[in-house]
Amino acid sequence: MVKRFMCTYPMVRNKVIFAVLSFFLSRCLLAQSIVDQVLRQAANDTRLSALEQQLSYYKSNSFKSPALRELELRIRGNNFDSSPDNYALRFGILNPKERVANNLFDIAKKGYLLKTKKYLLNEILSEKYRGLINNYDLVTTLSLLVEEKRQIKAFELAQKGVLAFNDWIKLDQTLLELELKQADFESLIHTKNNELLINDSLFLNLDWHKFKLISLDEVKNTIALHSTKSFFLEVDLATEKLRLDQLKLDIDYAKSWNIGFLQAGYDTKGGDPLKNQMDYRIGITIPLFNEDKPKLRREELNLMGTASELKRLEEVNALIDLQRMKEFNDLVLRYEMLKLKEKELSNLAALGVDGIDGFLALSKYIISVKKSLHKTYVSTLLLYIEILEKKGILGAEPYLNYLSKELNSFIFN
Repeated sequence: MVKRFMCTYPMVRNKVIFAVLSFFLSRCLLAQSIVDQVLRQAANDTRLSALEQQLSYYKSNSFKSPALRELELRIRGNNFDSSPDNYALRFGILNPKERVANNLFDIAKKGYLLKTKKYLLNEILSEKYRGLINNYDLVTTLSLLVEEKRQIKAFELAQKGVLAFNDWIKLDQTLLELELKQADFESLIHTKNNELLINDSLFLNLDWHKFKLISLDEVKNTIALHSTKSFFLEVDLATEKLRLDQLKLDIDYAKSWNIGFLQAGYDTKGGDPLKNQMDYRIGITIPLFNEDKPKLRREELNLMGTASELKRLEEVNALIDLQRMKEFNDLVLRYEMLKLKEKELSNLAALGVDGIDGFLALSKYIISVKKSLHKTYVSTLLLYIEILEKKGILGAEPYLNYLSKELNSFIFN
């Protein structure tokens, strides 16, 4: 009996340890999973539905051009009373250039749809990130209000009821003002969350205190990794659209030249043998005249204008990117300066402050610095996501959670 107990005890202990570890692990990963779930919802956005249908159509249908333009059966009789005495089968030959241009166009069209999907997914993910950051901003700002209130209450209790009446008035008035601010801010959070619930009901279950948010150093490293790339998703998509239009013009040019035909005929009055009754004809179009030429020239002129606009778009994106990077670096310097000030004030508070006025002034100063630090960090995160969006990083595989500390990967369901 004792032996049996000794054998089963380690198994029971292992099960208990596993259950406890699973519980704490699930609690730690709860916020992480909810953030990932918010990002995964981008794949369900209705803006992607039309593109998915078109891409699915490409998979189930062939777009290759036939070798022949037309097949024509001709029957001839000498007069209305007689039976037909000549039969001919005419094959209209498709211009080989048109066939090649069609095939190139359809390959490029599929590629353009894939890039458009990537562009939209990148844009939708950016919206999700901005919603998450704004939610984090609201929740953290509220927690700073609560922290300020808690510090004043702790100071009031530490005085052990020996406060002068005027000092009590100052503390209690400050606490009342903070209570009212907290109530107003909780109402604001509720309103903002209702706006977010139009797309994401998961925000209500998100606990930022349990989420390992990316640090400023990690943000800087991620930006540095991609800042040297002079690639902009908007320009890339516009370039692909221009190429598609040029291929479409190639098709129109090829279609404007009817290369000719082959014809095999059978004449019932040709006599014997059978070969005397058979004939053939070959027609070749000489492209001296082209009625579509003015239209094609206008389209070519429009493409030249589009190419010029594309060049300008690329230059503008490059300039805006430089401005974003300067703004990002300015925010980083501002954040680091505020971080040093926060540390300085924390050391000062640890030494202790005499008097109610000194305590309230220092407490207000510390919270003000923390709020500025938080707002600067939020602005940095928003700009960080904007930079990644413009470079097409958010919607690129592998999909990473760019708000998580370790840039955790996730997949779409």
